[in-house]
Amino acid sequence: MSVATDELIGRWLIEEGFNVRRLETQPPFKVVWGLDIFTQPPLNINLKIFRPEGREDRYVLLLGVAVSPEHKRKLGELSPEDVIKFSSKLMARVISVCPTCNIGLQPSVADLQAVTVAQVIFRDEVNDRFKPRLLERVYVLINAFFMIISTFNEEFPMMPPKIKSGKEPSTVI
Repeated sequence: MSVATDELIGRWLIEEGFNVRRLETQPPFKVVWGLDIFTQPPLNINLKIFRPEGREDRYVLLLGVAVSPEHKRKLGELSPEDVIKFSSKLMARVISVCPTCNIGLQPSVADLQAVTVAQVIFRDEVNDRFKPRLLERVYVLINAFFMIISTFNEEFPMMPPKIKSGKEPSTVI
């Protein structure tokens, strides 16, 4: 069943227009199966879906967003209390987009370097009629990405890089 379910998920994502490739991981991160999922350019938002080794009964749908060097610098200019206030505001906003997500501020609320947003999907849920729910969960994570970006841009507005002829800017928070 798992191979068929894995293939079904991959096919649905491709049908929806996502760019999909096999997830390659580095130790100690171990997965039985996984995909890297990318939205279409110009944004190239990257999500991952995988079955963790030892927990093959579930898929984890994951968004990871690294804080840009510019925003790290801006966070470093804040007092520790203000960093915690910002991190708390960010966490509350992401929870408002996805109240059922597991959200992590890495390595801590006082030293924000990355944000992770994850949802668990149990393999038992996945059947031929699950496609709309899977895609809904993917789009919720994409909206969480936009909420993260918007919160940083509200707090630390920066001018986007100038577009060189024919090229779109890459997404950076």
